[in-house]
Amino acid sequence: MHRWALLSCLLLIAAPAQALRCGNSAISEGDSTLRLKQLCGEPAQIEQREDRIAVERYDPQRQHYYTDYVAKPYEIWTYNFGPRRFINRIEVRDGAIKRITTGGYGY
Repeated sequence: MHRWALLSCLLLIAAPAQALRCGNSAISEGDSTLRLKQLCGEPAQIEQREDRIAVERYDPQRQHYYTDYVAKPYEIWTYNFGPRRFINRIEVRDGAIKRITTGGYGY
């Protein structure tokens, strides 16, 4: 039993700083959502969000530039593996993992 705990700790230490461990594999920033689902399964929750990005446009009728805002959607996937592991929130943009953050223990 102690060997398993030690091995688990070593695997977590060996993982990149921003990584999610699923089984014997690590999911990192830049990985695809397909790989994430294959190794970790479906998330407990998916939040739809969007950034509003300012874009300068030209109006030929009025002959001046104006600022328009374009919505850039993204998602936050939440993985909850239970009370012995931390909750992980994964920011997904354009089908790839942009950022992994860790919260408190799951439930």
